[in-house]
Amino acid sequence: MESVKRVFKVGATRLNDPCPGESLDEAVRHLSANYPQFRSFRLYEEDGVVEEDCLVYTLQTPPAKSNG
Repeated sequence: MESVKRVFKVGATRLNDPCPGESLDEAVRHLSANYPQFRSFRLYEEDGVVEEDCLVYTLQTPPAKSNG
């Protein structure tokens, strides 16, 4: 059985799964080395949404703050 490719979205950036054979937690741990915002949010398996031929996990970034 072929597994579905995991992709992570941070804003407009799409990141390929750094370790496709590992668990979601392990992939997030690897991504957090270069993208520290992954440490502030928890992703669950059921958060993935199928888009075309990929399972996409979207990291919700907080809205930009403005003074005014």
